[in-house]
Amino acid sequence: MAASDRMVLGPLVGSIDQGTSSTRFLVFNAKTAELLSHHQVEIQQKFPKEGWVEQDPKEILKSVHECVERTCEKLQQLNIDITNIKAIGVSNQRETTVVWDKTTGEPLYNAIGNYYTF
Repeated sequence: MAASDRMVLGPLVGSIDQGTSSTRFLVFNAKTAELLSHHQVEIQQKFPKEGWVEQDPKEILKSVHECVERTCEKLQQLNIDITNIKAIGVSNQRETTVVWDKTTGEPLYNAIGNYYTF
């Protein structure tokens, strides 16, 4: 279908929610707050010692890409023009640390975070 045939809803707002257990991307109609589409991917967790959770940084990044791509595909299937996404907010793992090699851009180790049990 041609882009000119797509439904014009907008502006649209996206939200990336990247947490310790999953990543989500949601797209809302900014005027009505209606959720138009979303996609979620679970993230593998490792618990090497008490109070720690580790994750593969590349898996985290891949999950964000997958969620954005799948959500946009779903919007296009609904005949919604994704070029009307005007802003994207990010909620991330604030307590998690990743160290990247400044030359290669590769992570030096897994993402390390806190794991709280109540």
